[in-house]
Amino acid sequence: MKRIVNGIEFTTINKDFRRIFDGLYGGNQHLSTKPLAMFGCGSVTLNNHAAYTEGKSYVREELVKDQNHMFRKYLLGPTTALRFKLAALWYYARRGKRAKVKIIHSYVGSLLGLRAMMVDIKKHIDEDNPVPLIVGLKLFKGYRDGLYNHWVTVTGYADHFNVLVSNNGKMEVINLKELSDKRMFVATASITISE
Repeated sequence: MKRIVNGIEFTTINKDFRRIFDGLYGGNQHLSTKPLAMFGCGSVTLNNHAAYTEGKSYVREELVKDQNHMFRKYLLGPTTALRFKLAALWYYARRGKRAKVKIIHSYVGSLLGLRAMMVDIKKHIDEDNPVPLIVGLKLFKGYRDGLYNHWVTVTGYADHFNVLVSNNGKMEVINLKELSDKRMFVATASITISE
């Protein structure tokens, strides 16, 4: 599906997150408990992926309940890319599904890593599969200072390293090149599910 956001044309997943998440563009860690609000971005991102791929649709109370369950059961606390991968494998295995999680890093603006990430993002979005993305520690002040040590869900891509993401219930445009130049790393953790 094509969508224009901030004057940029994105190729996006087929279903609008707002229809799944009761008007929000994905889950929001701040709707819940204090621990989830502090450390729950990975849980929200995994729940976003699960809700989308499993065809769920929420009212607000159900969303809060599922986010809390994902946090308590699978990702209690801060979440690295490896920990996210293990939680995703465990989550889908408990549902009788086989999952593969492919982690691709770009360290301090490495174009090689960014290009590999964009190829993977394009592949998954074209297959109607949202992509988890972690933004690492801030190294330099600048682009999107408030976004670090945080998980978001990629829902679309465009040229020049632009991606459309779900960040705490809001639709946002992020330029991965500009972001990566100021961070220790950015990484995708794309999930492929089979029966």
